Amino acid sequence: MTSSTDTPRLRSRPLVLLSASLGTFVVILLTSGLNIALPSIRAELGSGESAAAWILAGYTLAFAMFSISGGALSDRFGAQRTFAAGLIVFVAASLVAAVAPTTSIVIVGTFGQGVGAALVLPAALAIIDRVYRGDDNAHATAVGIWAGANALGAAVGPVLCGALVSVWSWRVLFVAVAVVAAVVVGIGVIVFPRLSGMNVRLDVPGQVLMVALLGTLTYVAHDAAHLGLWMIIAGVALVVALAVAFWWVERRVASPLLPMSQLRDVAFSGNAIVTILGTAAFFGTLYIVSIGLQEQNGYTPFMAGVALLPLALGNVVAALGAGWIVAKLGTRRTLLLASLVVILPMPALPLVFDNYVALATLLAIIGFGWGLHVPTTSTAGLARASQERAGLASGVTSGGRELGAALAAAVILPLGLATGTLWAAIAGAVSLVVAFVTVRGVDHKGATAAH
Repeated sequence: MTSSTDTPRLRSRPLVLLSASLGTFVVILLTSGLNIALPSIRAELGSGESAAAWILAGYTLAFAMFSISGGALSDRFGAQRTFAAGLIVFVAASLVAAVAPTTSIVIVGTFGQGVGAALVLPAALAIIDRVYRGDDNAHATAVGIWAGANALGAAVGPVLCGALVSVWSWRVLFVAVAVVAAVVVGIGVIVFPRLSGMNVRLDVPGQVLMVALLGTLTYVAHDAAHLGLWMIIAGVALVVALAVAFWWVERRVASPLLPMSQLRDVAFSGNAIVTILGTAAFFGTLYIVSIGLQEQNGYTPFMAGVALLPLALGNVVAALGAGWIVAKLGTRRTLLLASLVVILPMPALPLVFDNYVALATLLAIIGFGWGLHVPTTSTAGLARASQERAGLASGVTSGGRELGAALAAAVILPLGLATGTLWAAIAGAVSLVVAFVTVRGVDHKGATAAH
């Protein structure tokens, strides 16, 4: 059953785009920037390294676990309601973390932030998709700007978070993101169109199994280095069992969380794999360079964040030109170009690590590629889903990105500069091959002929 909507007024589009993009920027900011605050939190609360690591892990775990559920809730209850609810949860959890007396409470707060972020991201893209639907060029530009906010949040997270922690404290960081999120809620209430959801029942068993599946998978990937062999084997076995159970349930419920017909769509599933592997390649490189600048080149955390600004510059340039590039090349060709631009500079990074001008140039190129990768994977996912399941498609894409970031931290980061960047490039190359083989059926305007 299709969702009913009130057609938004044309003049409200820029404010809708601004609000959705700012909400996205805030929740993505912590994915790359929260690690900057960990040493200060450890010093003040006296937490061990393992416990402090779960502050960031709690955020990324919750983000990955609930993203698909966030997309389903957006389709069921309406994107603007889900967006507002997610930000309210994010604000409340941020304040919990800000006043936390112990590390455990901080972890509770960041986990709650991740749950809120998982609602915000798919809802934001679904809102933009609805508001700009029917105007192909404007739609491509709007998705590019939203994706630019997504990529920019990842790139400047270390800078902004490092500045707040260095000048004030880690508690001020949580208060600051709560204030911005609250402002976005206020703007959204005023400018967002009413987007009512589908009149269908929620697939509660599917929701529970999907959360358990993604949570187990992300946990095993994140803590693989600290788990024994038998724990890893047990975790993999549990992932397989949960996947089989999810497949069995989804074939039998009237309104499945993730219809099997959607998974059988090779282009949709291929795009999800491209999203995971491409994100792992980018974030693996981002994490490695950030740590390497501090440990190898002696940068402070804040200066390491500043040194990563070329990534942000590349993202901004790509976001401004994404609509034009997609219009000229088409979604699939732009995705292939983006993947290629991201991975080509990676093997050369260790060779120029002591030459900042050369390093900054390569980072800007990677940032440009990533700035194209985010909107094209988002557009390709939307194009392969029915209009009523835009939230689901957005949830799969955003969940894939968080899973990719978790895999990057677990698998690529421990490998170090030379080996890590090489494997990041290999992951990117695999995603490029998958994109070439599977991501088809999308025309030059981002529409699909598959429905």
